[in-house]
Amino acid sequence: MTIEADVQQIKRRSGIVGRDSELEMGLAAISANKHLMIEGPVGVGKTVLASAIAAHMGRPVHRIDGDERYTEQKLSGWFDPPIVLEKGYIEEAFIPGPLTEAMKDGGVLFVNEMNRMPEGVQNILLPAMDEGQIYVPKVGQINARDGFVIIATQNPREFVATTALSEALSDRFELLRIDYQPADEELEILKGRFSDAKDDALGSSLWITRRTRDHPNIRRGASIRAAISMMRLFGTLSPDLRDGMRAAAHMALPTRIEMREESRATTSEVIDQIVDECFSEEGNYRRPKSDEPLKPSAGTRSPNAGTGKRMVDVGDIANLIETHHEDELLGRDDIGWRIAQNYSRIRLVLSDPAALELARRIAISATIRKVLHLLGPVNLPTRIIHEPYSIGASGDVDLESTVETMIDGGKAHPSDLILEKREPKDLSVVLMLDASLSMSGDKLAIATAAISVLAFRLKMVEFAIMTFNDKPRTIKGFDHSMNLDEIVVSLLEFNASGYTNIEEALRGGSDALSKATTKNRVGVIVTDGNYTVGANPTDAASSFRRLFVVMTESHDCQPQVCEAMARNGRGRVYAVSGFEEVPKVLYHVLRVVAQGSPG
Repeated sequence: MTIEADVQQIKRRSGIVGRDSELEMGLAAISANKHLMIEGPVGVGKTVLASAIAAHMGRPVHRIDGDERYTEQKLSGWFDPPIVLEKGYIEEAFIPGPLTEAMKDGGVLFVNEMNRMPEGVQNILLPAMDEGQIYVPKVGQINARDGFVIIATQNPREFVATTALSEALSDRFELLRIDYQPADEELEILKGRFSDAKDDALGSSLWITRRTRDHPNIRRGASIRAAISMMRLFGTLSPDLRDGMRAAAHMALPTRIEMREESRATTSEVIDQIVDECFSEEGNYRRPKSDEPLKPSAGTRSPNAGTGKRMVDVGDIANLIETHHEDELLGRDDIGWRIAQNYSRIRLVLSDPAALELARRIAISATIRKVLHLLGPVNLPTRIIHEPYSIGASGDVDLESTVETMIDGGKAHPSDLILEKREPKDLSVVLMLDASLSMSGDKLAIATAAISVLAFRLKMVEFAIMTFNDKPRTIKGFDHSMNLDEIVVSLLEFNASGYTNIEEALRGGSDALSKATTKNRVGVIVTDGNYTVGANPTDAASSFRRLFVVMTESHDCQPQVCEAMARNGRGRVYAVSGFEEVPKVLYHVLRVVAQGSPG
């Protein structure tokens, strides 16, 4: 049987619409005994595709779902506590994990959302993928039978709570990227599920869903699942198509889309706007002229954009803002970043309040998108803690510690059980940014947005932000709640000026950290080390438990001062030649602190 015939057989058996080329590539990889990674957004059918390919190979399939609390023990196997207590560490006490079972069966280990698993757990897979063997303490070496292969899925890099696979692990996979399907295929999926539905209902539910993927206020749009949910809901909510779809959209979309941090509209307002676009004032579905139920992408190029003309004049940029539609500008990263870079001057030129608000939104959006791009996936390490069992406690039994406790204590009691579990490490970070004449708003915004995005995405990071020239200025305190867009725009509006007093900035940062609620506290200062007023800052650095210096290289840079500050602050110096390097460095610093490493 040819691979094309195999593809058609899989599609018939699994009910897959389209995806011919993706199935061909996936089958080719597995047939060659290669490990396969399928990457794509939520709801595009990664799991269906992986399961269909695995089932077609006729091998046993062992599935696991990745999350940050998944442990090495769950993956490779564990010992049954009652049997160990009675008979010791014998073979029958060992319960194989999914990796061990897949290896022994010569089967498929299906890892769903691998990049949500801790790095330590991911790395257990390396010897299994390379050498077809793993070593389990007290069990010995386990060898894989012929046919063992791993099929994994992962969400794209920008998704919250994902982490980058190590280079070593990525190198063992063949990558298959999949995206949302064309409109005609998604419509076919809907017709297959709702064969008796009217065309207007099918079309409008799909149009609304697809519009969320290019709406300027939405970071991550909905998958076909949203259209399916709306089809199931709308008729029971209202006999009128538009009213029913509106109500259905308000139920189906909020949990399936992710709004941009800088959006000034609420989720509900955006959904209403999309539904209004889909229907006429009379309530009729605006049937598209083509088969594609979408209006032009928000990234559609404006008439004067992309002509090769370099926009350096603030007046030209202001004119662009005043003469073009919001959708045209919000979708253009090149124009947006120019607006962000010049925002502090542009806002002085614009007289129309609506144009000023648009410039503000574009600048915030462009800055955050740039930082997200520079950061890639982020996820801080978790720590393993051990604690006695209590009612309602979660975690896995740490068998060795439990056995030792029971042997030493005589009669067994539930509290003798020792649990092992993973927890995120809480951090408190104060970021101090040099805002003297050498800095400009966009540079400050990149650095600030970096720590802000990290804090918003990592959740466990408590943070404060200060800028300083001759005096420190608090942008956000530990006890102050601010939206991400508020933080970014406050820095974009800032006009760098004045002398540089690093000593006073460090004392202000240390004082701010004293009000933090976590024990794990760190200071990060972004500066070139060139102080023009105040005392030598190296002594003030000693007040920090950990102080990291991000040294911006310039003709006035003072490496000796930066090194001394880091040394006295028990941290280290990271030299950056440009502010685009700052986000990655900040993320690295947080990981160093979270791991308890010397840096």
